[in-house]
Amino acid sequence: MTTPLFHSYLGSSFDALPAAVQDGHAVDGVLRMSGKSSVIRGTSLWARALAATFGFPPAADEVPVTVTMSAQDGGELWERRFGNKRFWSFLKVTDGVMTERFAPFTFTLGLHVKDAQLFYPVRAGRLGPIKLPTWCLPLSIAREFEANGKFHFDVELRAPLTGALMVHYHGWLLPDKAAPPK
Repeated sequence: MTTPLFHSYLGSSFDALPAAVQDGHAVDGVLRMSGKSSVIRGTSLWARALAATFGFPPAADEVPVTVTMSAQDGGELWERRFGNKRFWSFLKVTDGVMTERFAPFTFTLGLHVKDAQLFYPVRAGRLGPIKLPTWCLPLSIAREFEANGKFHFDVELRAPLTGALMVHYHGWLLPDKAAPPK
Protein backbone atom coordinates (compact mmCIF):
# COMPACT_ATOMS: atom_id res chain seq x y z
CA MET A 1 0.00 0.00 0.00
CA THR A 2 1.32 3.45 -0.92
CA THR A 3 0.89 6.53 1.25
CA PRO A 4 -2.16 8.54 0.09
CA LEU A 5 -1.41 11.79 -1.76
CA PHE A 6 -2.32 14.30 0.96
CA HIS A 7 -0.55 12.40 3.75
CA SER A 8 2.53 12.04 1.57
CA TYR A 9 2.54 15.74 0.66
CA LEU A 10 1.77 17.18 4.11
CA GLY A 11 4.02 14.78 6.03
CA SER A 12 3.85 15.09 9.81
CA SER A 13 1.44 18.07 9.68
CA PHE A 14 -1.18 15.65 8.27
CA ASP A 15 -1.14 13.94 11.69
CA ALA A 16 -2.37 17.22 13.29
CA LEU A 17 -5.66 16.92 11.38
CA PRO A 18 -8.68 15.40 13.12
CA ALA A 19 -9.61 11.80 12.26
CA ALA A 20 -12.58 12.75 10.04
CA VAL A 21 -10.36 14.94 7.83
CA GLN A 22 -7.62 12.31 7.69
CA ASP A 23 -10.22 9.68 6.74
CA GLY A 24 -11.48 12.02 4.01
CA HIS A 25 -8.06 11.84 2.37
CA ALA A 26 -7.35 8.12 2.88
CA VAL A 27 -7.49 7.47 -0.86
CA ASP A 28 -6.07 4.03 -1.61
CA GLY A 29 -7.72 3.24 -4.92
CA VAL A 30 -11.15 4.88 -4.68
CA LEU A 31 -12.78 6.74 -1.79
CA ARG A 32 -16.38 7.89 -2.03
CA MET A 33 -18.00 10.20 0.51
CA SER A 34 -21.60 11.41 0.70
CA GLY A 35 -23.45 14.09 2.61
CA LYS A 36 -25.28 17.38 2.25
CA SER A 37 -24.27 20.82 1.01
CA SER A 38 -25.61 24.29 0.47
CA VAL A 39 -24.45 26.34 -2.51
CA ILE A 40 -24.54 30.10 -3.04
CA ARG A 41 -23.71 31.46 -6.49
CA GLY A 42 -22.49 34.93 -7.33
CA THR A 43 -24.82 37.25 -9.19
CA SER A 44 -22.51 39.43 -11.29
CA LEU A 45 -22.18 38.57 -14.97
CA TRP A 46 -18.38 38.12 -14.63
CA ALA A 47 -18.68 35.79 -11.61
CA ARG A 48 -21.48 33.77 -13.26
CA ALA A 49 -19.43 33.37 -16.46
CA LEU A 50 -16.38 32.14 -14.51
CA ALA A 51 -18.44 29.77 -12.36
CA ALA A 52 -19.99 28.31 -15.54
CA THR A 53 -16.51 27.91 -17.10
CA PHE A 54 -15.42 25.74 -14.17
CA GLY A 55 -18.73 23.86 -14.00
CA PHE A 56 -19.51 24.88 -10.42
CA PRO A 57 -22.93 23.79 -9.09
CA PRO A 58 -26.02 26.01 -9.11
CA ALA A 59 -27.39 27.60 -5.94
CA ALA A 60 -29.15 25.10 -3.69
CA ASP A 61 -30.10 24.51 -0.07
CA GLU A 62 -29.34 21.13 1.49
CA VAL A 63 -28.55 19.33 -1.77
CA PRO A 64 -27.17 15.77 -1.66
CA VAL A 65 -23.44 15.76 -2.42
CA THR A 66 -20.99 12.99 -3.23
CA VAL A 67 -17.26 13.27 -3.73
CA THR A 68 -15.43 10.38 -5.36
CA MET A 69 -11.63 10.50 -5.22
CA SER A 70 -9.71 8.07 -7.42
CA ALA A 71 -5.95 7.57 -7.19
CA GLN A 72 -4.46 7.67 -10.69
CA ASP A 73 -1.43 8.90 -12.59
CA GLY A 74 0.37 9.83 -9.36
CA GLY A 75 -2.49 12.08 -8.21
CA GLU A 76 -6.21 12.03 -7.44
CA LEU A 77 -9.18 12.65 -9.71
CA TRP A 78 -11.99 14.25 -7.71
CA GLU A 79 -15.53 14.04 -9.01
CA ARG A 80 -17.92 16.24 -7.06
CA ARG A 81 -21.65 15.76 -7.56
CA PHE A 82 -24.12 18.29 -6.14
CA GLY A 83 -27.55 16.86 -6.93
CA ASN A 84 -27.34 16.20 -10.69
CA LYS A 85 -24.49 18.67 -11.35
CA ARG A 86 -20.97 17.22 -11.59
CA PHE A 87 -17.56 18.78 -11.91
CA TRP A 88 -14.04 17.39 -11.79
CA SER A 89 -10.55 18.39 -10.84
CA PHE A 90 -7.22 16.56 -10.68
CA LEU A 91 -4.85 17.08 -7.77
CA LYS A 92 -1.18 16.17 -8.01
CA VAL A 93 2.16 17.15 -6.55
CA THR A 94 4.14 18.83 -9.34
CA ASP A 95 7.64 20.22 -8.79
CA GLY A 96 7.18 19.92 -5.02
CA VAL A 97 3.86 21.81 -4.80
CA MET A 98 0.25 20.66 -4.77
CA THR A 99 -1.59 21.55 -7.97
CA GLU A 100 -5.24 21.31 -8.93
CA ARG A 101 -6.25 21.17 -12.58
CA PHE A 102 -9.68 22.14 -13.90
CA ALA A 103 -9.62 21.37 -17.67
CA PRO A 104 -7.08 23.84 -19.17
CA PHE A 105 -6.48 25.70 -15.87
CA THR A 106 -3.92 24.49 -13.31
CA PHE A 107 -3.59 26.18 -9.94
CA THR A 108 -0.78 25.90 -7.40
CA LEU A 109 -2.21 25.51 -3.91
CA GLY A 110 -0.60 26.70 -0.70
CA LEU A 111 -2.06 23.62 1.00
CA HIS A 112 -1.38 23.76 4.74
CA VAL A 113 -2.64 22.72 8.16
CA LYS A 114 -3.47 25.31 10.82
CA ASP A 115 -5.59 24.98 13.97
CA ALA A 116 -6.56 21.38 13.04
CA GLN A 117 -7.96 22.54 9.68
CA LEU A 118 -6.74 22.04 6.12
CA PHE A 119 -6.55 25.22 3.99
CA TYR A 120 -6.40 25.50 0.18
CA PRO A 121 -5.30 29.02 -0.87
CA VAL A 122 -4.47 29.57 -4.55
CA ARG A 123 -0.86 30.78 -4.96
CA ALA A 124 -0.31 30.67 -8.74
CA GLY A 125 -2.01 29.51 -11.91
CA ARG A 126 -1.65 28.63 -15.57
CA LEU A 127 -3.90 28.42 -18.57
CA GLY A 128 -2.29 25.54 -20.41
CA PRO A 129 1.42 26.44 -20.48
CA ILE A 130 0.80 30.19 -19.98
CA LYS A 131 1.49 31.52 -16.47
CA LEU A 132 -1.35 33.69 -15.16
CA PRO A 133 -0.46 37.02 -13.56
CA THR A 134 -1.48 37.32 -9.90
CA TRP A 135 -4.37 39.67 -10.74
CA CYS A 136 -5.90 36.87 -12.87
CA LEU A 137 -6.07 34.41 -9.98
CA PRO A 138 -9.27 33.59 -8.11
CA LEU A 139 -9.31 34.13 -4.36
CA SER A 140 -9.80 30.77 -2.65
CA ILE A 141 -11.04 30.79 0.92
CA ALA A 142 -11.33 27.04 1.33
CA ARG A 143 -10.93 24.78 4.33
CA GLU A 144 -11.76 21.33 5.63
CA PHE A 145 -12.38 20.56 9.30
CA GLU A 146 -14.13 18.18 11.66
CA ALA A 147 -17.36 19.04 13.48
CA ASN A 148 -19.61 16.58 15.30
CA GLY A 149 -17.44 13.70 14.08
CA LYS A 150 -18.04 14.56 10.43
CA PHE A 151 -15.78 15.81 7.65
CA HIS A 152 -16.83 19.40 6.85
CA PHE A 153 -15.87 21.59 3.91
CA ASP A 154 -16.31 25.32 3.35
CA VAL A 155 -15.21 26.56 -0.08
CA GLU A 156 -15.60 30.19 -1.15
CA LEU A 157 -14.19 31.26 -4.51
CA ARG A 158 -14.05 34.89 -5.60
CA ALA A 159 -13.48 36.19 -9.11
CA PRO A 160 -10.21 37.74 -10.21
CA LEU A 161 -10.21 41.50 -10.77
CA THR A 162 -13.53 42.23 -9.06
CA GLY A 163 -13.50 39.94 -6.01
CA ALA A 164 -17.15 39.11 -6.73
CA LEU A 165 -18.42 35.84 -5.32
CA MET A 166 -18.31 33.04 -7.91
CA VAL A 167 -19.48 30.21 -5.66
CA HIS A 168 -19.60 29.33 -1.97
CA TYR A 169 -20.40 25.76 -1.07
CA HIS A 170 -20.25 24.22 2.37
CA GLY A 171 -21.46 21.07 4.04
CA TRP A 172 -20.42 17.72 5.42
CA LEU A 173 -19.42 14.28 4.17
CA LEU A 174 -19.08 10.76 5.56
CA PRO A 175 -17.24 7.88 3.87
CA ASP A 176 -19.62 5.53 2.04
CA LYS A 177 -19.65 1.99 3.38
CA ALA A 178 -20.71 0.48 0.07
CA ALA A 179 -18.40 0.13 -2.89
CA PRO A 180 -18.52 3.10 -5.28
CA PRO A 181 -20.44 2.63 -8.56
CA LYS A 182 -18.46 1.39 -11.52
